[in-house]
Amino acid sequence: MKNLSIRSLPGRGLLGVDIGQDAVRVVELVRRRGQLSCRHCGAAVLAPGIMLEDNIEDLQGLAVALRLACSNSGSGCIRVALAMPATALITHTIRLPAGLPEEQLEILVELEAAQYMPFALEDASLDFLTLGPAPPLAGKAGPEIDVLLVAARRASVQRRLDAAKAAGLIAVVMDSEALALQAAIAQGGWQTLPADGAAYQLAWGLALHRFAR
Repeated sequence: MKNLSIRSLPGRGLLGVDIGQDAVRVVELVRRRGQLSCRHCGAAVLAPGIMLEDNIEDLQGLAVALRLACSNSGSGCIRVALAMPATALITHTIRLPAGLPEEQLEILVELEAAQYMPFALEDASLDFLTLGPAPPLAGKAGPEIDVLLVAARRASVQRRLDAAKAAGLIAVVMDSEALALQAAIAQGGWQTLPADGAAYQLAWGLALHRFAR
């Protein structure tokens, strides 16, 4: 399966990296006495023309900003969690039989995905999230689950991975901005960062992946 997620978390340290339209922001979290707090955070302004409507126009310019944001944060961590913007994602909830092995579920998700893609399936990176039991429908013999399908153009995903690599970083997570923001708001803690932390919400939510968000 051409998976949008590249989660591979064993190891120490993880930077949540928010690639915005006007700046790059990074956050590294630490757990002390059961509480999560910011270990490092930093930002770097993006020059005009580097990003355009959530698309990377100047990869090397973005790599320079990524390195500067990491340097400004004081963190020596090179493992990062990135996110795709909502404008680059296709999401759809599908119903599938409950109790399937993971491998079979992946195959069915890919088959279902083909009918929702505005581009060829081979050009897509896919991921999915099991939401839970689906409401019963008349005529359905067995239990079903709701599954959230998430897809993006593979080239768009790769562009972000290439920018991270050019900055000397190793991407270990690819999330969606919406889910990362949702996690940040639910967990809190970002309010202690500069300017009430509002600008750092996304990076905070991505950094939470270190702690099996």
